[in-house]
Amino acid sequence: MSKFLALYRRLIWMPALGVVWVVASLFGIIAGPFGSAIGMSAGARALFWPLVIGAGILIGAAIRILLRRTFRLRNPWGEALLLATLIATCLSWPFYVLTVWLAHDPELPGFGVPHMASYIFGLSIAISVLRHWLGPKRVRETAKPAALPRLVMRLEPDLRSPLVRLAVRDHYVDVVTQTGAASVLMRLADAIAETEGVVGLQVHRSHWVAHDGVQGQLRENGKVLFRTTDGALVPVSRTYLGAVEAAGFPAA
Repeated sequence: MSKFLALYRRLIWMPALGVVWVVASLFGIIAGPFGSAIGMSAGARALFWPLVIGAGILIGAAIRILLRRTFRLRNPWGEALLLATLIATCLSWPFYVLTVWLAHDPELPGFGVPHMASYIFGLSIAISVLRHWLGPKRVRETAKPAALPRLVMRLEPDLRSPLVRLAVRDHYVDVVTQTGAASVLMRLADAIAETEGVVGLQVHRSHWVAHDGVQGQLRENGKVLFRTTDGALVPVSRTYLGAVEAAGFPAA
C-alpha cells in the first residue's frame, strides 16, 4: 500500500493532470455541456465541473497505476486506449446520474450515458498525450543526462528520470524511477550493468538501490532494511552488509 500511495502522489502532481483539469473545468463552466447550462446556474457549474473532473482524474490515476502493475503493458498507446476504456466504463454512468440529478431534469435533451462516456474517454486520451509530451520535457529540466543510463532509456518517456531501485520479479526486473515503475525482461546482473553513471549498490540477490534513492535504514527482527524514496523497504542481506557500510549509505 505504501508503494502504491507513493506512486499515486507522484502521478497526480504531474503537470499534464493540472493542465487537463483547468482546461476541462473552464470548458464545463462556460459551455455547460450535457445540459448543465439548462439546469444549473453559472455558480453551480463553477462548483460542479471542477469537482467532477477532479474526481475523475484522481480515480483515473488510481486505475492507471493498477493497470500498469497488473498487466505490465509495453506499448504506451495500447495502455492509453485500454485505460481510457476502463475509466469511461467505470465513471460514465455515475457521472451521468450526478449531472442529471443536479440539473433537475431527468430527460436532458440530446444527452445520455454514451455522450458522457465519449467525453470521459476523450479526456483520458488527452491526459495520456500530454503526459507523454510533458514527460521528456520535465526529465530534461530535472535530471542531467548522466543520471539517465541505458536501462532508464528502455522505459517510456514519462518514466525516464533518476533511478531509485531495481528488484527481481520472476523473469523480470522492476525498474523504479522517481516518476514511476516498469518491468523489463532481463537478468538483474544485466540490468545493473546498464546503470552506468548512477552511484548505487546491489544489497541483496534480488535488489539494487541507487545511493540517492535511499532515505535511511532501519533494523527489524535483526535484519537491515533500506527505506527508499518510493516508500519501499528493501532488505539488505548479510552478504552485502560490508559493502553497504563502506559505501556510506544513510544511517539508521
